[in-house]
Formats: sequence, C-alpha cells, structure tokens
Amino acid sequence: MSELYESVRTRQSDIIEQNKAQIIISRTIRSDDGAGGYTETTANLASQDFRIYNKQSRTLNLNDGGWHSQRIVKMIGKYDADVQKESAIYLDTFSYGGIKYKIVDVKPIYTQGQICFKECALMEIT
Repeated sequence: MSELYESVRTRQSDIIEQNKAQIIISRTIRSDDGAGGYTETTANLASQDFRIYNKQSRTLNLNDGGWHSQRIVKMIGKYDADVQKESAIYLDTFSYGGIKYKIVDVKPIYTQGQICFKECALMEIT
C-alpha cells in the first residue's frame, strides 16, 4: 500500500505541472576569507520546475490604524527542489516573466515525517 506522503508528493507535482515555471536559480554563496571578510561565489543551478503564484494577505497594523491588504508572491517546488532561503551565507535569485526575484524563505511541508513539497516566499528585487 502506498504511503500518504507519496500521494501528497504526486498531488503537488500535478499542481506544479498545471502552471509550471521552469527557472534557473543563481546561487551566491559567501565564504569566510580568513581575514575578517568574505568572498562571494555565484553559480547557476540546473533548471527546475516550480509554480509561482500571488496570494492576498491581510495584516493588522496598529500604528496605521487598521487592516491592510498586501500581495505576497510565493512558489512551490517538489520535495527535492534545490532552494535555499536568504541568509548570511546564501542568496538564491532568478528571473521569470521579466521580473527578478530573490527567495527570502523556504518552508518544507511534511507529511508522515517526509518532505512532500517546499513552499517559498519571494521578493521582487527589480
């Protein structure tokens, strides 16, 4: 009998395929240079399939006096997608539809202790 996490992975793959975005991530890695600074190395990863989508979110801002709606850009990738959230070491960026994005957060979604897919928060940088 198939495990639940396998069916969730299959379903997420189907969702990605319905509106697939093939992207090439440009990964910048910062390394300690041994002299109190760092060096940066940038390389392009192999093309990967994701689904990019917009989400409306409402947040309560007490300083501005009420609820505010904002558009959030997200994407989902398969369980084995090679993506890193923005940190002091990693910066993953890519261009899609004439817009350049950086990946600010990566949240692995688990079922039965297995990663089923990855949900990423994006930020437009151009």
